[in-house]
Amino acid sequence: MKTSRFGGAITTPEDSGEIPDQTIPPEPERPPRPLLIEISGAILIVGGISSILGTVGYRISGGAVGPIELLVLLLNIATIMLGALIRSGRAWILAINVVAISLFLELTALPSTFTIVFVVLDSIVLIALFRHRDWFLWQRPEPSVPDR
Repeated sequence: MKTSRFGGAITTPEDSGEIPDQTIPPEPERPPRPLLIEISGAILIVGGISSILGTVGYRISGGAVGPIELLVLLLNIATIMLGALIRSGRAWILAINVVAISLFLELTALPSTFTIVFVVLDSIVLIALFRHRDWFLWQRPEPSVPDR
């Protein structure tokens, strides 16, 4: 008599005929990450990296980097970190503030075609952060003690 390797193994309640305990509610889970937040995180990360590479390229080509450029470099590093943080549902208010400041600074250099691209992308990120604020504010409910 040949038996399978896992013959007789019970892996799920359905296989054993056992009915799971319906009195125990399942653990609440965070809603799935909205696609717009995923895109926003990617925009912040890629935009920050490309801006840093542009600054480094400008410096290598012989351009002088002053205090304003150093502040912009720090802002780009912050946007990269915030891009990673908003993907995990953290730093929502900080991300709104940094993106708004970044958007304002980009608006001051608006005649440039390259700047228009960053203004549009940062506007998408800002709208996404406001649109999905409920996803950021979600918290696991406190466990309730059953009445006895």
